[in-house]
Amino acid sequence: MGAPDEGDPGDRRMIRPWGFPIPLLPDELFSSWLVRAALVQGCDPLVLTGSVWPRWRVWTGDPDRGIAADRLAALARASGIAATVFEAATLRTIASAPAGGFPDGKAVWPWVLAAGSRNRRRRGGLQYCPACLAEDKKPYYRLRWRLAWHTACLRHGRILRDCCPHCGGTVEPHRLSAEDRHLALCARCKGDLRKADEAQADGDALAFQSAADEAVQRREGIYGQERISCEEWFALSRYFVGLLRRAAMGKSDILNEMLRAFDIDAGDLEAPATGLVLELLLTRERAALLGRVRRMLGAGPEAFGRAAKKAGASVQTLCEMRQKLPHCLEKAVAGLPDRSPERLRRKRAATGRPRSRRSVARMWARMRRAMLADS
Repeated sequence: MGAPDEGDPGDRRMIRPWGFPIPLLPDELFSSWLVRAALVQGCDPLVLTGSVWPRWRVWTGDPDRGIAADRLAALARASGIAATVFEAATLRTIASAPAGGFPDGKAVWPWVLAAGSRNRRRRGGLQYCPACLAEDKKPYYRLRWRLAWHTACLRHGRILRDCCPHCGGTVEPHRLSAEDRHLALCARCKGDLRKADEAQADGDALAFQSAADEAVQRREGIYGQERISCEEWFALSRYFVGLLRRAAMGKSDILNEMLRAFDIDAGDLEAPATGLVLELLLTRERAALLGRVRRMLGAGPEAFGRAAKKAGASVQTLCEMRQKLPHCLEKAVAGLPDRSPERLRRKRAATGRPRSRRSVARMWARMRRAMLADS
């Protein structure tokens, strides 16, 4: 594959191009192409990336979030593919729409599944459709499968998988070896990822997914009959996710009463076991939340205001400490009572009370998640 290129902008040595081109496939994720390019040339992904970038351990991070221009230039010289093509296969541009700008520097990018990297191991970050991989002549991972609002395959109407159907391990194609030959294998147990029968996708979750895609494409979303900016639409959706998670934990009977106006029964809600942020939740957990968010978005701000007033909600029902109400809801809920009591500073006892059962269960779920990733 030619002499090593150190990816240093001051280094003008030319790397010899690869023997044959390996073009990106439609909507292919950057890391998917890197792995596929390595397997096509009969080497491990670690060998290929080490040849192009000897001083950079690419797989200890998340290359799908974008890489520096000098490193892209080195890859472009080796592959014969323009750097702009690789840039389009990363998450940076699409992630800027929900965030209202490039989310550089943040540990977790809003609405992008977090990989949870530890050395080369991952705790999540990638989901897939078994039917799509089965239909591919050359199995590959789509860029849209890294987006937190994508929970199902529109083509096949099935929920996406976020783990191996055989061993339950994280989907980690970058840990495949040259002998594996294609990307539809589990790096952990070598089971075929295409051999999985997924459940039918929820209609509301699919509707939210389509609405989110449209909001990103048009840079504006629809709330009831109103058009709001893409950034505001995603912020409102995250706010509704927070309300649903509070209701699932049984924190407010008034909130539960409010949700009934949107045909949402709080008794059917299941609080995510780990209590982690949206971008770290399992696919089925996100689907359950976002499907219900779609119902709330379809009703509009006036219906939200009526439901809040009818249930006897206060400002504190809708906003927890240090939380701001989305701007598009302010007019609809104007006049709600403010029942914030005076907060007294209390000295903390030397010996704390035992943790609640829910808190212990959440800690155990997070520990199991970490142990599974490290095993």
